[in-house]
Formats: sequence, C-alpha cells, structure tokens
Amino acid sequence: MKTWIAILLLATSPVGAAQTARGAALAAPRIDVLSWPRMSPADFGCTMEKTLSHRDSRFNCALKGYRNRGDICKTPDTYYEGPAFPDGLATAVHPLATHVELSWEHGNLQAVSITLKGTWSEAQVRQAFKLPRAAASQLTVAEQKAHAWPGNIMDTDVQFPTQGETAVTLIGFDHMGAADVGCGE
Repeated sequence: MKTWIAILLLATSPVGAAQTARGAALAAPRIDVLSWPRMSPADFGCTMEKTLSHRDSRFNCALKGYRNRGDICKTPDTYYEGPAFPDGLATAVHPLATHVELSWEHGNLQAVSITLKGTWSEAQVRQAFKLPRAAASQLTVAEQKAHAWPGNIMDTDVQFPTQGETAVTLIGFDHMGAADVGCGE
C-alpha cells in the first residue's frame, strides 16, 4: 500500500511530472525562438505583440525609428534597455517553460535563456530546440560546417540552475560590459 501511495504522489506532483525518464522526448518550442537573438527591442516587442498578443508599453509595433543611444560608461540603463518577458507567457514559448530571460545590449538581444521544469539531458534539449550536439567550442570544424547555425546565433548553452530545472540559452553575441571597455580608467 505504501508503495502505491508513493508512486501516486510522484506521478501527480508537479516536479515528478516534469522529471524525465531516460529516453523520453522533450517537446519542441511552440514558437520560433531561434530568430530572437540579435533582434532590436522594437522588433522583438512587435514580435511579442503579434505572436503572443502581449503589448509592451514602449517596445511595440507602434515604435518607429528606434535607435539605442546608450553608452556603456555614461548611460548604462539606456545601453541595456529592452522589454522584459512576462513569466505568465513563458508556457506560450514552451509547454514546460517557467521563465524567459532576455539580455539586451546596445540595441540588440544579446541572449535568450529559457528555464524549463524538469531535468532534461543536454541531448534532449538540443534535439527539441534543433541545436547542435554541444556548444560551439566543443564542436569539430566538420560539425560546425555541417550544422547550419542561424546567422543570428553565435553559440548555445544548456545548464541546470537548480534541481528539477533545465535552462537553454541562445547567444547572439558576446557580452560586452563596462569592465570590458575600461570605463572609469
């Protein structure tokens, strides 16, 4: 009887449901997230408005002629400006998504990180998101040539931030912060 209760609890708990069995398939994203890296905040805001029916108060389809005028040393808030992704819309991106983090720099989406419920193997995540088998630095030259990377993606990463979570990151370009350019020297 105790065994059946334990199995029932695991099967019905949110964490238990998100855990994967070896070889279980992870669903693909519901929308094209591979096109997001390097988008401008205005273009991304319009994409959110059209595909997710979410209208950011500033970055939306009505914004015309946007140009980021931020300076990493003098106006870092402007340099890093862009819309945030509402957690309530995360499942519109992927059925197991709990959070979508957007990193903006100098008027472009530098990186997108999607946190999924459950512990999924790197191979399962890469297959579901149609990514190469590993980060760019771990691929052979032949593998890099064979996998048609979208021109807007420089690299990808799969991490396990906490127990029962998996995060996939799409990197458009290397982060460039104040320390990288020598602000204040």
